[in-house]
Amino acid sequence: MIYSEPFNSQLSLSLIDQIEKHAAQVDLQSVWPSASLNLLNEVGVCSWGFPAQDSGQDCTSTDWSRFYLDVTAACLTTGFVYSQRQAAVQRLLASDNPLLQERWFPDLISGKVWATVGISHLSTSRQHCDSPAVLATETADGYQFDGDIPWVTGVQQSDLIVTGGQLEDGRQILALIPTVTPGFCWGNTVEMLALNGSATGSCQLKQVRVTEAEIVAGPVKDVMKSGGGGTGSLTTSAIALGVALRAVRGLAREAEKRADLKPEAALLERELRLLIDPLLDETTSLTAQDFRTRANSLVLRAAQAWITATKGSGFVKGHPAERTIRDAMFFLVWSCPAVVAQAALKEFACSPQWI
Repeated sequence: MIYSEPFNSQLSLSLIDQIEKHAAQVDLQSVWPSASLNLLNEVGVCSWGFPAQDSGQDCTSTDWSRFYLDVTAACLTTGFVYSQRQAAVQRLLASDNPLLQERWFPDLISGKVWATVGISHLSTSRQHCDSPAVLATETADGYQFDGDIPWVTGVQQSDLIVTGGQLEDGRQILALIPTVTPGFCWGNTVEMLALNGSATGSCQLKQVRVTEAEIVAGPVKDVMKSGGGGTGSLTTSAIALGVALRAVRGLAREAEKRADLKPEAALLERELRLLIDPLLDETTSLTAQDFRTRANSLVLRAAQAWITATKGSGFVKGHPAERTIRDAMFFLVWSCPAVVAQAALKEFACSPQWI
């Protein structure tokens, strides 16, 4: 079987198998993947990337790519939820606020608290609106946040949220807000095509007071460009390729029973290798945009190939091919730069050979 051993040496095949077993329940019952997250916490993943002096473990960007390939091949919801936690952590690691780090690093490293992000309104969502989604107003001891955050993963599940607001002069500010802060209100989760176990929804900020000790970055113009990753990063590509790996493996299993599927299965496996191998090679010349464009294309085609090969059984709710076809659609809308979306539209509109 293609890539039969875990990519990340700190994750055992047994652990990944357990996450995969939980995946069906997470999807069918739309439940938070707490069992899988606990398994990852038990092997110390919560401490990855933090400074050694804070009891953290060294973790490179390639180590994280390996992690996401393993986890999302088993369960996209678990991998996606973890990516949102890690997005918050990356912002904290890049912050120049030592008070913030001293307060929260120990609890984040131990897994005592769970963090998420609500930052799409600062770069993509609602940028067409005349007024900012979240208005930040200066106060005597910091800022006051008022507004709505449209997309947050881990609604009702997260203890901390990295989010931001915009001042009247156009500058933006990021802050780490405990979700028990007065004025912080969880909204409802949204029913989506997939990933309903991620508890993704909205939240409201009503006169939420933010002190200087809670500032992550800013106020500056385009605060999202101040470090900590961004739209279309390699993380999103690694997550997409993990789902593509699941689909290619599924098609390969079908091909073991049907010789007519072997040529197509081999072609998709080759394409997958041509993306995963350079993703894990830090000397590659491919850009983050290249990876994401190609990963999106592959995960969509591989998922469709698998469900085609499974025929009617794969179309039944609960079949892994059915879940994977829905998972694949996620990459058309999640953290998808305009140039990647445009490439997808061009591919969709490519005229068939009979036209």
